[in-house]
Amino acid sequence: MTKRILLLLFILGLGSSLAFGQVAITGQIRGVVTDASGGALPNVSITVKSPALMTSRTTATDVAGGYLFDSLPSGIYELTYTISGFKTEVRSNISITPGFTATVSPELAIGTSEQSVVVSAAAPVVDTTDNTSTTTFDEALLQNVPSGRDTFSTVAQAPGVATSDFDIAGSQSFQQSVMQVHGSLPGDQVYSFNGLRLNWPGSTGGYTSFYVDDDSLSELQVVTDSAPAEVAVGGVYMNLVPKSGANQMHGLAAAYYQSAGTQATISNPIYGGVPVPSGTPFIMARDIATNLGGPILKDKWWIFGSWRLYDLKESVLSVTNPDGTPTTDPNHQSNVTLRSDYQLTKNNHLDFVWWYNEQNRFFRRDTSYAFVSADAAWRQIEPAYILQGEWTSTVKNMLFDTRFGYLHQVFPLENQPGTPLNALNRQDVTLSTESGAPPYSFVNPASVIAFAEGVSYYNGHLWGSSHTFKFGVDSSVNRNGYNYTVDQGINALYNNTKPIEVIAYNTPVNVRSIYHETAAYAQDSVTIKRKLTLNLGVRYDHFNTFYPAQTSPAATFPALFPQRTFAKSPDIATWNTFRPRLGMAYDLTGKGRSVIRAYYGQFDIIEGAGLAEQINPNGLSTQVYNWNDLNGDGVPQQNEWDSPANLVSASGGVVTKVDPNLKRPYTSEFNVGYEQQVLSSVMVGVNYYYRNIKNQFAERNLANPATDYTATKVDNLGNPLINSITGQQITLYNLNPADVGLSNYLITNIPELDTNHYNGIEFTMTKRMSRGWQVLAGYTLQQQKGTYTRGLTDDFNNPNNEINRKSAILNYDATQMFKILSNYTLPKSIALGLNYQHYTGYPLDPNNGPPTAVFENLNQGQVSVIGDTIGHLRLPNVDIANIRLSRPTHLGDRFTLEPIADLFNIANANTVISEVPTGGSSFRRPTNQLNPFIARFAMRFSF
Repeated sequence: MTKRILLLLFILGLGSSLAFGQVAITGQIRGVVTDASGGALPNVSITVKSPALMTSRTTATDVAGGYLFDSLPSGIYELTYTISGFKTEVRSNISITPGFTATVSPELAIGTSEQSVVVSAAAPVVDTTDNTSTTTFDEALLQNVPSGRDTFSTVAQAPGVATSDFDIAGSQSFQQSVMQVHGSLPGDQVYSFNGLRLNWPGSTGGYTSFYVDDDSLSELQVVTDSAPAEVAVGGVYMNLVPKSGANQMHGLAAAYYQSAGTQATISNPIYGGVPVPSGTPFIMARDIATNLGGPILKDKWWIFGSWRLYDLKESVLSVTNPDGTPTTDPNHQSNVTLRSDYQLTKNNHLDFVWWYNEQNRFFRRDTSYAFVSADAAWRQIEPAYILQGEWTSTVKNMLFDTRFGYLHQVFPLENQPGTPLNALNRQDVTLSTESGAPPYSFVNPASVIAFAEGVSYYNGHLWGSSHTFKFGVDSSVNRNGYNYTVDQGINALYNNTKPIEVIAYNTPVNVRSIYHETAAYAQDSVTIKRKLTLNLGVRYDHFNTFYPAQTSPAATFPALFPQRTFAKSPDIATWNTFRPRLGMAYDLTGKGRSVIRAYYGQFDIIEGAGLAEQINPNGLSTQVYNWNDLNGDGVPQQNEWDSPANLVSASGGVVTKVDPNLKRPYTSEFNVGYEQQVLSSVMVGVNYYYRNIKNQFAERNLANPATDYTATKVDNLGNPLINSITGQQITLYNLNPADVGLSNYLITNIPELDTNHYNGIEFTMTKRMSRGWQVLAGYTLQQQKGTYTRGLTDDFNNPNNEINRKSAILNYDATQMFKILSNYTLPKSIALGLNYQHYTGYPLDPNNGPPTAVFENLNQGQVSVIGDTIGHLRLPNVDIANIRLSRPTHLGDRFTLEPIADLFNIANANTVISEVPTGGSSFRRPTNQLNPFIARFAMRFSF
């Protein structure tokens, strides 16, 4: 024990030299044992056993009759209570999931210990001690509810979660979704592998570079609100828990298939009185998975392995090849997962997991434009792997949890094979088209080294109350790089086919950025008089980022971008924050069937290498020039744009700096709720949520203050400025000619953004699997409102950007959401699965930008403004209903063969889910819609 304490003290002193946001991947059983009079019984021997445990565990109640079993893997448990003078009592069928605390407080009857009482009372379904809002997709939900078989479509099923994509049968499984929940910032999300945060380190830090094999998971735990001090962020926290071996061999082999032949004909939406092609219907998808787990040494060493091969090919109807046929989008995914669990001693457990993923997208398209041709699409051949290990050790009433993880990834976005050397990227901002070549290409090497140490301590009679203390530290080193190239060093911009601007790049560049994170937390869960639990925590986070010394080859345009060698930067941002986590849970009756909860907490917004990348002078930089197409060929020659008189703007690290007083953004969250157990295994609840985000940052161009703009209702040619969204004349702001092309951007906190706020109320129902059925349902009524920001592409000094910015309905604001998941066993052993989701249509358009009007012939060149109040125009409501029918056939005692039919979008709703937001001839033209009805057939063999 002394060595472990010294180790912990050493870790606490490491500072930032080393996932992150360690969270519980196990559950607890706790309670108080009493006699018939309600008096506490000390020294009761309690044994817990489960197939999920290598060996049974034993503890004894303390002087107050309290006990705790911590670090219990997900599974079904049985408890045996024994003490001289009382009958032995057995409690069985207790279900434990990650983060769930089951309170089991038996009242022992007088008798002899040889007399046994088996209590068949319903197992707890209400956690009366915790505040955390968690949705756990156990193996039954993961395997038996029709879904896209990926993390993103699974999380979309959780109450209150809104995502950037709507999936039909895996149609979006090769593109990760941006997520938000109850007013969180979109992208404020964590991918935790077996309890350790291992996100991709680039950009904002809220994305993953790893796509998992769904069949390798025992559970997917989604934490959405009221997170404890162990969790760094307040958005969507996804904990992916891999399967393990067991004392008995178990395995699965499954094959899934769907094609155009099992799909309904897509119905094109009407635009301008005629049908327009839209959507990405399936050509073919096949998915093969197998896994096997079992013992090397029973009760000592378990192993597990899985393999997946997944191919998907879709048509992109909105973009055609030169021969008039739709372009295609082929994708490939393969996974290998290996896990080893070893019981070193009775109180020491080791596990190691190796996750491997190859993610290949052969025609990945730029999301900045709606219609991207095949020659402008990237080719992505991406390998990634994760190494992760955990050591848990129990010493009396203390539990030590040590975790280590390493993420390695090489993420390329490259030109298509055979792309000509003189290829040119062409972008039409009004028609929302892109062709010729990708806007840029890169190879992105990235790595994360993460470490976490946690200690929990239970004392059932300290200061007259029961306490569970938790202390811990997290640390990580995150490295991200890009090797950028751009064909000919330029992009060509058009407005409704008319040449307008050229973007010149500083490529080729080899960019590197680093950030360090370190955290410490402390929490006490104190239960007073068996009914009131206070969860009191505080978290400290340290973040700092910089870029190392680096050099790039000579630029395509050396006169524009002469400097190619750069020294290491000083720290760009260093933040030290303390955030409270304060919760209360009150068991109304003391019987564990109802609870009132209240919570207040603050959470830092997740951050990645984006700040260092934004101000790195060796980072991707641009200069934008007016383009005078002298020969009328629509192809930019250098003499047509490369002149100081044509310079419109510049971007990149050379012209950008960070406010030395920049504060870290954070969110404040308050909620209050009530949960009640009804019947034997059903829980219903209602919760109110409020959220506000502070200290958001964006850019101000200090070289162009607002006072240097002049209001005007006509352009430089005397033509009235007409808003293409509303058809009304609009007032814009013309920049002083002397200031055109001057760029001096400051990344700073924007006080105007502090006005955002979220209010929501949510009703939920959960029924655990019993008597052949289970249900997870939620109804959410909500609104998120505030000031709109474009983030690090904004300029809060530009008055044109202020037009229609305020009082906006923000992000993925679906006024109403309703979701229901269910499994039900019909007569004749036919299994029915249901997955239904309803969303009010999102504001136009959180993925492609707000309604935008584009103007020319002003001093500063092309000007884009928000053409209408955000939220005034919405996309159509979305309803998705999927069902599964299967018939398991048992072959002997252990083997099961199950044919499966998944029926997706059974109403064949061809709802438009994306439109062109730019005013003009293509305004609100549909660019994507729900895929039509499709049947997926599968065969699954398990034992």
